Amino acid sequence: MATALFCGDIAFDVALRVPRFPDPDQKTHAFEHLVSAGGVAANAAVACARQGVDTALLAVVGDDVFGVYATDHLAACGVDVTGVTTTPGMTALSVCTLAEDGEKRLVYTSSVSQYPPLERVRDAELGGVDWIHTSCLHPEGAAVLAERARAAGIAMSIDLEPLALAHGMDALAPALHGAAVVFLNERTTAEIGDVHGFAARHRLRSVVRTGGLRGATLTYGSGEIAVPPPTGRIIDTTGAGDCLAGVYIARALSGSDPHSSLRAAVASATYACGHLGAQGGYPDRPTTDELLVDADAWPQDRDTNLRKPKP
Repeated sequence: MATALFCGDIAFDVALRVPRFPDPDQKTHAFEHLVSAGGVAANAAVACARQGVDTALLAVVGDDVFGVYATDHLAACGVDVTGVTTTPGMTALSVCTLAEDGEKRLVYTSSVSQYPPLERVRDAELGGVDWIHTSCLHPEGAAVLAERARAAGIAMSIDLEPLALAHGMDALAPALHGAAVVFLNERTTAEIGDVHGFAARHRLRSVVRTGGLRGATLTYGSGEIAVPPPTGRIIDTTGAGDCLAGVYIARALSGSDPHSSLRAAVASATYACGHLGAQGGYPDRPTTDELLVDADAWPQDRDTNLRKPKP
């Protein structure tokens, strides 16, 4: 069975829904809450595992209760955490408060759990791995992982977050070169500008651009396919992009073509936005399949080039 390896960050997430934000020196009671593991890599790994694909995580946590809880939570979600190690320090902590009117406030701590040490990336066992997904927040580590993936013929995808762009494209280029997919959010896309030129420079097979409530766009060569989201209730968009990436990878590993993989990913991410927290609404495979069957809920996809992308 295909195996996906996710490399990157872990956090301890607390999500709270409140009637309104308290004034100074006041408190309010949350009417809904969620405590879970979080982080870009961890979220995407859970989304992939929920789709029935064997999923492993290469990461590090601090030697605190948050690290223990996050690791146990991921294991309970079906993620192989044998590649998660512990180091002295604090695991990242994220607290998200969401008011009924949709306003969100997020507090995040820096920590030791942002990316595994370089030696762990160099020594990670890749036997049996069919897909590797990582961020570029640690360009040197991502480059080592990408080089190993290319040498082993393993498909590689990159979550290119806005913070990674601060390293400069020269530093990011070794990790990006030849990637099967690069995922961009709206802010990253705006900073990059010419997506087709970006893809050509780094010899990317495809780029997936997320557009929030507008869905996502698949760029492949000179063509594009825009996949709008199905109708659905939106409560919390936290972790929606991570869900999209994890489901896309799972579907690609299960044999779906890129267009079908993106439709499943957009449907799953939209469904997740109807629930509190990053992982609170990540659907399993049967749920995603049901969402795809409900064609009446979908606007029509737009293909700007009749030449379909190759699987």
